[in-house]
Amino acid sequence: MLTSDDFRLRNGDEIVGYRREIGNYTLFSKSLYFWNGSPIEFLQQDKCTGYKDRNDKWLFEKDIITSTDHPSKSYIITYDSLLTKFLLVDYFEGLIFDHSVEDFLADKRKIRWVTYEFINSI
Repeated sequence: MLTSDDFRLRNGDEIVGYRREIGNYTLFSKSLYFWNGSPIEFLQQDKCTGYKDRNDKWLFEKDIITSTDHPSKSYIITYDSLLTKFLLVDYFEGLIFDHSVEDFLADKRKIRWVTYEFINSI
């Protein structure tokens, strides 16, 4: 199970693996299935929300999602390091969604991953 202490690793728009910190150990995986201590070279990292969508896809910052509660909207998951929390930003209007991200993502049956902000636009 991933938590908000786990990261997706990228080189530009290419996902190269994942990183997890457990105590004093840093583990890496290329697939989310097998973890080891062999470092993976990367340029960017995206923080995991600790939540999945309805297809059991882990959600990270920079993912674009939709919800059955708000079917006409798409949201970019962002992480604000100053506030130390995740925010949802309306993809088309650029406005911050004013509800709890945790409440929004809690029922994965309502959430659908669409694409990555760093690869495509919708």
